[in-house]
Amino acid sequence: MNYIFELNHPKHYYQFKSVMNILRERGHGIKVLARDKDVLLNVLKEENVPFEVFGAHKDSLSGKLFSSFSIYRNYKRIAKSYNPDVIVSKASLYGVLVAKAIKCRSYIFPDSEVVALTNKVVAPLASHIITPEPFALDYGPKHQKIKGLFEDCYLSPDVLKIDYTFPEKNGLKQPYAILRFVGWAANHDINNNGFSLDEKITLAESIGKYMTVYISSEKQLPEALAKYKLSTPAAQIHNVLANADLYVGDSQTMAAEAALLGTPAIRSNSFVGDSDMSNFKMLEKKYGLLRNIRDFDTVLSTAIDFAKSSRKEEWKRRRETYYSSVGNTNEYIADLLER
Repeated sequence: MNYIFELNHPKHYYQFKSVMNILRERGHGIKVLARDKDVLLNVLKEENVPFEVFGAHKDSLSGKLFSSFSIYRNYKRIAKSYNPDVIVSKASLYGVLVAKAIKCRSYIFPDSEVVALTNKVVAPLASHIITPEPFALDYGPKHQKIKGLFEDCYLSPDVLKIDYTFPEKNGLKQPYAILRFVGWAANHDINNNGFSLDEKITLAESIGKYMTVYISSEKQLPEALAKYKLSTPAAQIHNVLANADLYVGDSQTMAAEAALLGTPAIRSNSFVGDSDMSNFKMLEKKYGLLRNIRDFDTVLSTAIDFAKSSRKEEWKRRRETYYSSVGNTNEYIADLLER
């Protein structure tokens, strides 16, 4: 069979990387379509992945609306020329619409219950829906849940071999903390927010009293934070996170990644609360790998506490406990995609 994998974020590539390799080994054709967004194209180039760009990311709502029609037309043109049997995406409206138009199956992999577009439009149009086990919503007969989280596809010890010499080889001064700040321009981020500029500066300066601080940011850093910029290659971010002694950020993706790599992790944004997403709740309440904190003063005091006394070995043990309960996620997903 022929498969299109649509990627809109570096996480999508990492999530589907091993699945695509398994399908290739089984004799299937794979075509990667990528959105020109953030550092995704850099990651694909660094890893020598053949891809075709189907559209560019726009920050403003008006920009998204005006570009959506041309993106759809371009996507459909590429898909028709490739003639796929299946279109796979995280939860793409373009993917499910094109699949309907060219009469092929579509698989989506949502892991956030709060995205209205997915729940009201994309999921009803998709042929098949695959989610992590703790996902709180039920999409009916076409919905299949898998054990663990999608991050296991690329962070499991069976897949990722952490290079513990990475910091020394790349000039990272240990112990260090990674601060991650996102741009809040994605569709699912509308009306939500993370740290203010003053809070970012306070975090960097306060944590910096106890360990080296490196910042990963979707937006260009202001002058007050420029000296903290992380300069390692984007494709090496998981080695960076795995060797960190602390992670603090308003990102969704990197918070889960840091936690599952055995790094003490603090996540803070406006999603945190009683209606927060199930995966983050599970990582905190069941496995103790993540702290979800909305109040900034509590974030700051917790981060300083973690920076003063390392919890790294404790978090590594918790990671081992988590992965002892999760099987081979990639093989299972590949089997589902072949049905």
